Amino acid sequence: LHKELYKLQQTPVSRINPQAETMTSSNSNSMVTKVMNYLSFMLNLIEAQDWNRLENAALSNPKVFKIMSKSISDIEEFNGMTLLHACVRCNPPIKLLDEMIKLYPQALKEEDCLGRT
Repeated sequence: LHKELYKLQQTPVSRINPQAETMTSSNSNSMVTKVMNYLSFMLNLIEAQDWNRLENAALSNPKVFKIMSKSISDIEEFNGMTLLHACVRCNPPIKLLDEMIKLYPQALKEEDCLGRT
């Protein structure tokens, strides 16, 4: 999972936030920093299999979860990986997966670079 975070860090700002070009430099950098911090936190929770904290952090704000899920799946360097893909690799509780799917059902249709949904 740390490889995915490294890829994100190497991704141009405009790929993470297409509106970044119209934002001031400080606002854009702040947005990217927030996205990267959120992703780093989520990926660390997934890797640690800390499902309770992941559920509290990721699913407590459905709007943020949807935005982050969409952002991740739109970044080419992630090879189609979604937060759902990342979780499934670590054997999460079904309840958590159900909630993630309810909040971002598009993740079921998205394929990673190996053709996995």
